[in-house]
Amino acid sequence: MKNYFIKISILFLAVSFASCSNDDSSPSATNTEFFNINVGSRWVYKKYDFDFSNPGVYTFSGQTDTVEVTEIVTVNGFTFSKLKHTKTFENNSTPVIEYEFLRIDEQGHLRSIYAGTDETMEHFVVNEGFVLHPGTDSGFQFVQEHPWGTINYNLAGETEMSVENNNYRVLPYKGVFVPTDSDSASKTVEYNYQAQVGLVKRVCHAAFSNYSWEDRLVSYTLVP
Repeated sequence: MKNYFIKISILFLAVSFASCSNDDSSPSATNTEFFNINVGSRWVYKKYDFDFSNPGVYTFSGQTDTVEVTEIVTVNGFTFSKLKHTKTFENNSTPVIEYEFLRIDEQGHLRSIYAGTDETMEHFVVNEGFVLHPGTDSGFQFVQEHPWGTINYNLAGETEMSVENNNYRVLPYKGVFVPTDSDSASKTVEYNYQAQVGLVKRVCHAAFSNYSWEDRLVSYTLVP
């Protein structure tokens, strides 16, 4: 369990404090049609782990995550799309069920308020949520301070990407982690989204080791 939390620590750095960051940017383009989080839309991802014996190579971990928008809910005046994650494993017949609540704000940013096993968010304080991806807002950026370093987030230019033998044109949202310890390496987390398709590939890193992993889109079905 200890190793599990170490592995995902950079991911927590990427999302935990985003709502506390300063955002003085004005969107160069607000496009609420960039994201599709309509009820019935569905995505399937495979998780790939860094292969320590073969640097630069990622191997399938055995985990598949099926994500589906199940309903629209309103909490504390905010309207969210409720996503159900069903995670299955090659060596375990028992799936893990988790939930995520997303919304698109007035600037066209995709915001996440919660991800976990609580289906109703009953024990969670609901607020605006953190920016998971700024959509087409090229001016959006923020700096996230942490005791172990700083993460600088920016939206990169559109680029082509091949994932699971499918070609996409994505807008990468990248967070460059610069550690306070000069002996540690800089790392970059990536959230690669294509308009109307959604997350195509996510790249995450452990804070205190060379471990990293990727979530890759396998298939999807969108409801207009």
